[in-house]
Amino acid sequence: MSKFKWLPYLFIIALFLGCSSGKQLTQIQESAHTSFDAGNYAEALSQYESIIANYESLGKSTECQVYTQAGISALNLDQTNKALDYLKKATYTPFADENTYAAMAGAYRNIDNLSLEIEALEDYVKKYPDGTDAMQMKIRLFETYVESENWDLAFGLWPEIEPQVKVEIKQIENYYKVNEALGNLDKVEGLADQLLEMNDENVIGLEFMAKKYYNIAENRYNAEMEAYEKKKTRKQYAKLLKALDVVTENFKISLGYFETLYKLNPLPAYANYMGNIYVRFNDQEKADYYHNLGQRK
Repeated sequence: MSKFKWLPYLFIIALFLGCSSGKQLTQIQESAHTSFDAGNYAEALSQYESIIANYESLGKSTECQVYTQAGISALNLDQTNKALDYLKKATYTPFADENTYAAMAGAYRNIDNLSLEIEALEDYVKKYPDGTDAMQMKIRLFETYVESENWDLAFGLWPEIEPQVKVEIKQIENYYKVNEALGNLDKVEGLADQLLEMNDENVIGLEFMAKKYYNIAENRYNAEMEAYEKKKTRKQYAKLLKALDVVTENFKISLGYFETLYKLNPLPAYANYMGNIYVRFNDQEKADYYHNLGQRK
């Protein structure tokens, strides 16, 4: 019986050590939170990692409450891969929150992983529609849909973007791209007008107007010439001359926009358009000049 008489004492010692360890862990966690709140992320991360190591050594990682804070600390120290490792682990615990997914989206953005950034943003928006950063997450999600050419998803999310953001040039440009890709031409022209009202050198707006008047002029020119070729009468010729006055005016408007575009950014495509316009003006010298520019890479 003597070998069993120490069991109660051993139990008390073990209980004391367990309580002491638990108390020490709580103290470390409190200290880590203090460092985190003060922006001392290196110190906070070191303390969080000691807590994480303790839980993982016991096989109790799902009970660990500090993965998110560790991940955010690492992210602030530009340790993106480590941040993602901790944030992913947080999602397997009951302690993941909106900060987990916001930080994860930011981390994926840091490493230019668009698909996983979208996934994290979608998780945030779905899980925390009224979260502190919900609107910022929606705005960024809209931008990533545009970047990834998910036009229908971007179009569907636009109504949820707050009004003051919708009037920013960047977002109007994004919405223009969405509607252009979806063939919503009725919306596109209004957006182009809006962009030019905000900045008369906005490239998207200028391109729309330049091509709009070019196409109007070119289509009218071809239609009138075809009509005259079919019926070469004085009356038809008079009609042709009258139509060409309108055509010329539209080509001039288009040329003005393309000249502005070329000054802003001398792209070969702009030069080719100008060369084509000068062909219609019967100015072969200028037509050749701009077509030569259009051949340059």
